[in-house]
Amino acid sequence: MMQYMVVGGDTDDVGEDEAIATTRVRQGVPVAYRGPDTDRDILNPQTQLPMLFHGHPGRITSPTVQHILVDWVGLEDEPASFAVGYFPHTIDGGWAGPVVPALAEISEDEYFLRKQRIDKGERPVP
Repeated sequence: MMQYMVVGGDTDDVGEDEAIATTRVRQGVPVAYRGPDTDRDILNPQTQLPMLFHGHPGRITSPTVQHILVDWVGLEDEPASFAVGYFPHTIDGGWAGPVVPALAEISEDEYFLRKQRIDKGERPVP
């Protein structure tokens, strides 16, 4: 079983979002960021909440498995959304691995809950 380490524990901890299966990657799927909080690739100082938070909601805009793009809530005009891509680890023979470690598939309800928190200026997950 593949594990992906993030700040504060690994993804097998209770309450953590599980990595999205490579076979589930498609345009429009709601996802959450599984990495540590970062302000890298957010260039406009006027961006409200200029941070990609652990648990941040977004939607896949480009499902190319070698460079998956996500439109992150509140960061739509930032390089974090239109330039930074995510990908699965490769396995023997150079094939895409079974999951994309940095992304988790979330439900529509969870997406909207997290979006509302971001819109209020709060972290997406408590």
